[in-house]
Amino acid sequence: MDSTQTPIAPVPPRLVETEPPGLVVAPDRPEETDRPEVVVRDARDTIRSSVAHAWAERHLAPRLGVRVLVKRIAGTKLGLSWLVIRPLMETVGMTLIFGGLLQVPAPGPVPYFLFVLAGLTGWRLFERTVYFQTRSFDLYRKMMKEVAFPLLLIPLAAAAFPAVEIAVYLLVFVVSMLVFLLLDGQLYLQLDTVALIAGFGLIITSALGLGLWTSVLNAKARDVRLGIRYVLQFWLFLTPVVYPLSALPKAYEWIAAVNPMTAPIELVKSGLLNVGNVRPNDLLLSVCFAAVMLLSGLWFYARQARRSIDVLGELEEGE
Repeated sequence: MDSTQTPIAPVPPRLVETEPPGLVVAPDRPEETDRPEVVVRDARDTIRSSVAHAWAERHLAPRLGVRVLVKRIAGTKLGLSWLVIRPLMETVGMTLIFGGLLQVPAPGPVPYFLFVLAGLTGWRLFERTVYFQTRSFDLYRKMMKEVAFPLLLIPLAAAAFPAVEIAVYLLVFVVSMLVFLLLDGQLYLQLDTVALIAGFGLIITSALGLGLWTSVLNAKARDVRLGIRYVLQFWLFLTPVVYPLSALPKAYEWIAAVNPMTAPIELVKSGLLNVGNVRPNDLLLSVCFAAVMLLSGLWFYARQARRSIDVLGELEEGE
């Protein structure tokens, strides 16, 4: 072989375009079909792919949810007893303050304690779901490094603890109903399954959508987790949870009208006690809010979730 022959340069790899579209790649040419292919992937998912992956691995959701439950009660002496203590103390406290000191009336013959407990059952489902979803990346930060699973399962699994809490709220409501039956000789339960399901459905949809936004934002700035608690607490008093809509002065009725949580809470109270005042305009606003929050939340989460994991890693390195 002639030593003066020029050596053949290695053939560069050929780039091909893969989903999602919009990436700039080298064009295909027939004479380059023998070159090795390098797949270029975007770090962003789509709504369709995120939901599909989460559905395919849905069997992991209970295991991830149990992790939140265990972490929540770890290190406590009373353990699961706090699930019962919390709704009782909260309802008794609000009954004494609003029903006793401030003389807020309950509609009809319903005891104020049951009225508040019904409203809190709906509100705590919304508040706790949003809060735990906001913290979801923190709760599963170590697990995300060790186990591969669809990212959409992270905020969904974080809602497991609020679901258990609301089940306990409903149990406390039933027991309280029986106590008042023995004391007053009257059963105040007026179950409306359609209204109850509709109310819970709107609450869960709105909470999941909002939580998808806050989970990603909290991964980038932990101020979100701190601020969301004050926002939700202030939002509670703007929502007819501890007072009926009829008790609002005329000058403040617009607050309830523009509040997307008014109709869902009123539906829950109607479904349990038949004391809710569900106005068509309020219901339409709540449906639109829930739909917009869920769709926009899925879109935002699909585009930003993977980047948030990188941000968490950088924060850990800086700590």
